[in-house]
Amino acid sequence: MRTAVITGASRGIGRAAARTLARDGYAVAVGYHRNAESAAEVVEGIRGDGGRAEAFALDVADRDQCAEFVRAAGERLGPVRAVISNATGFGSTSPSLGEALDTPWHTYEEMFAARVGSLLALVAAARPQLTGGGRVVTTVSTGTSRHVPGYAAIAAAMAATECVVRYLAVELGRDGITVNLVSGGVVATDALRDISPDPERLLSAAARATPLGRAGTPEDLAGVVSFLCGDKAAWITGRALIADGGNSLR
Repeated sequence: MRTAVITGASRGIGRAAARTLARDGYAVAVGYHRNAESAAEVVEGIRGDGGRAEAFALDVADRDQCAEFVRAAGERLGPVRAVISNATGFGSTSPSLGEALDTPWHTYEEMFAARVGSLLALVAAARPQLTGGGRVVTTVSTGTSRHVPGYAAIAAAMAATECVVRYLAVELGRDGITVNLVSGGVVATDALRDISPDPERLLSAAARATPLGRAGTPEDLAGVVSFLCGDKAAWITGRALIADGGNSLR
């Protein structure tokens, strides 16, 4: 059975992606940082539906732990054929919500390590198993292309991730591996509540500004992840698929 490794899979978009990919026939390695109980719920839900899943604790800012996650998942669940780099990398506290120049440099470093570093480490470890049709997908937000108060460190790390995705798409293309990213608009997740001082107000504002009339859900983005990890996306690589209900059109 093919295996998908997913970071940040105990909640939000990662949780929804884990369930969706399990329905697609993947065994799922549920990567989580601190919330073992939520990760166990994801695993139990997948198993209850007849799928295969196991939970793995890791800090995505630690490259060695990322590599061990891939190794252990492949050993316990089967060949890793999809890597979904999704964890926020917030660690034990949320990033500073100050302006760009007021944000401590260590916050930028932490975000880059968690976003760019983890993607590179996960893919490097999985590359031998991904060769010949494997999939790499990372999640970012449309906050990389617009000003969002207090979002500088997160957006900068995500923008760097977008750049790395394009390089990996070219360099891994010879191995038959596709590399893409999903760029989401405002999505109702725990991560949003971690960084926003007034998440409900933000969600309401996003709904008013979105042509489809609502903020996103984790399932909205999970569907795009599923598509990119499936056979119908075999000819797509190095691309950002925007899933924001049309919000960025305004």
